[in-house]
Amino acid sequence: MMFAAVAATLMTSSLGAQQVPGRDLYQFPVGTLAEAPALASAAGGGFWNPATIALAASDKLLFSASALNSSHDQGVSSELATLAVRLRGGITAGASMAMSGLSELIRTDTDPQSIGDAIPYSSMVLSAVLAAERGPATLGIALRRRSGTVDLSSGRVRSVDVGAVLNRPAGLPFRAAVSSFLLSPARNLERATGVAAAEAFLPITKNDLRVGFSYQLDEGGGDDRYLYGSGRIGMLDLRGGMAQQNAFGSTTTRMRLGLGLHYHRYIVGVASEDGTAGLGPTYQFLLTTVIPSIKQ
Repeated sequence: MMFAAVAATLMTSSLGAQQVPGRDLYQFPVGTLAEAPALASAAGGGFWNPATIALAASDKLLFSASALNSSHDQGVSSELATLAVRLRGGITAGASMAMSGLSELIRTDTDPQSIGDAIPYSSMVLSAVLAAERGPATLGIALRRRSGTVDLSSGRVRSVDVGAVLNRPAGLPFRAAVSSFLLSPARNLERATGVAAAEAFLPITKNDLRVGFSYQLDEGGGDDRYLYGSGRIGMLDLRGGMAQQNAFGSTTTRMRLGLGLHYHRYIVGVASEDGTAGLGPTYQFLLTTVIPSIKQ
């Protein structure tokens, strides 16, 4: 993700442009198990697309926690916790908290020699999410508050995101999704992201096989294309594909892999993504549990 270039220009990009610090930390795919962000639901959903937080009719309550760690060269760590409950009328309400930070951002003066403590660089996103099912479509809205800190400067900004998922319309074997992410009226404080994806179901075997394409457009930060496949074999979810990012005047290609284990009402997953520019890979771990509805 060329995050080294972002860190090198951190002070000028976040303060000179009057952006709330820490926006670049959410270039990392926290809360996804090698999934398309617009359709990501293994970690509870609702973060990249508010419509994906919708629970099935057989589910009542969901809790999920995930953690992302990049290589030591980047030093980025992120955590995401999600809580959702299904209400009457096909409505799901939820809340999530995402925290991300960069460790060991060295403080320097006139030469590369470090001085004093490392520069703190972190951001937190609090979200209240609502999703409603209407036939094959699910619509969602999220109210978010993001705060960020870099060195002695800090800020906060609110955003409202909307998203939709269309699942097997007219019985056709595909689904698609589109959503905004951190879309704020305060354009001088926040940069928005748009995500979209489409998946086709393959009737090759009884296993749930899919192929899909994901597209992500970051305001002022390039775009990301992801071609992937997934399959369900018994208790195992297997996912993987190739992602291509265009940012900072260069193009990079990375492999993403994900493995999920379903056991009763639990999902345990691990995902990895290749690094770029000689940097190590990024790893992500998640645990999701669902409490079923009590039938009267």
